[in-house]
Amino acid sequence: MSATIAGATSAGASGDTAPSRVTLTFESGHQQVIEGGGCRALQSGEGGVTAIDTESPTSPTKFALFAGPNCQTGRAVASGNGPVRFGAPVLAGAIVLG
Repeated sequence: MSATIAGATSAGASGDTAPSRVTLTFESGHQQVIEGGGCRALQSGEGGVTAIDTESPTSPTKFALFAGPNCQTGRAVASGNGPVRFGAPVLAGAIVLG
């Protein structure tokens, strides 16, 4: 498992809950809602990801965006803690939440 995936999916202190729901916004304005942790494929044909919003802005969700359609063989193109707005759209095919 890559360090990027491990960082996004690692458990924190005891009592942590699964990642909350996140909403990804694409260049087209389309939004995709993802719930829970793990790797998820992103909807195609909507352009790059421009923003990641979380249910609770005071409780950031770790994420990693991948260029390929899955997280195991794809190259990480962005990672961090959401919510976040990208200055330039990030072309990604998958996301892992943790």
